[in-house]
Amino acid sequence: MSDEAPLFIQIYTDEHIIPQLARILRTRGYVAQSALEASMIGRSDKDHLTYATHHQMAILTFDHVDFVRLARQWAADNRAHAGIIISPQFSGQRLSQLLQPLSRLLDTLTADELCNQVVFLQRFGAHRPRIAETRAEYQAGLVGRSTVADLMTELDK
Repeated sequence: MSDEAPLFIQIYTDEHIIPQLARILRTRGYVAQSALEASMIGRSDKDHLTYATHHQMAILTFDHVDFVRLARQWAADNRAHAGIIISPQFSGQRLSQLLQPLSRLLDTLTADELCNQVVFLQRFGAHRPRIAETRAEYQAGLVGRSTVADLMTELDK
C-alpha cells in the first residue's frame, strides 16, 4: 500500500457481498468495486485482502472469523491494509439494511481513520447490536467483557 492513502474510503466487496452493492455505491458517488468486477471470485480471503490493499480499498465482508484472523496476522507481520469492514449477513432483499449503515460509515470516517482497523458495521446502523454480534466481537478480542455486560443490561431494559 502506498504512503498516500485517499481521503475518502474506497470499498472492495468480497465475493459473498452481492455485486449490485458496488454499483449502487458508485451511483451515490463512492468508489467501489465488487469481487466479481475484479475477477476475484473463488480466490482466498488473503488474496481478497491483498487485492483490496493493493488498490487502497477497504474490504467489506460478512466473514468476521477469517478476516479478524487475517487482520491479526497482518498486524503481527507489520503489514498495512486499508481497513476491514465486517457486516452482519444480509440477503439481497434486505440490501437497504446494509446500505444505510455502510453509507453512514463512509460519511463518518476518512480512509486514514479506517486504515489498519477492523470495524463492525452494525456500530453505524440504526438498530441496536444483537448479543450474537457483540459476542463475536468479544470472542475476536475487539471489545471487553464490560462492553458485552453493558449491552446485555441495556437490552434487558
